[in-house]
Amino acid sequence: MMLDPELNKKVEATINSVDSIKAVGVSPFLKDRILNNINTNEAVESSIWSWFTPKLQFATLLILIMLNIYAYKALTSNDYNITVEEFVDTYNFGEETYTSIFN
Repeated sequence: MMLDPELNKKVEATINSVDSIKAVGVSPFLKDRILNNINTNEAVESSIWSWFTPKLQFATLLILIMLNIYAYKALTSNDYNITVEEFVDTYNFGEETYTSIFN
């Protein structure tokens, strides 16, 4: 199919170069070393969160829920609203007197 004999020679040389490829020798314990490294890395990563046991997670969740309930009740109480109103009155944040060139 190819008409150029020089091109045919190059293709044949490329195909014949596969014969000169040698097998790669692998260390017999390579797989064991790799698996040992993987298992060691997994053990190190899992020990980071090992102190955060389910009991501690549950206790943390309860504390957060109680803190949220306390904050909600504190924000909705009248004392908080009165305190905020006094703060606004003291520092004159309640007056909305803005000067603008667009008015």
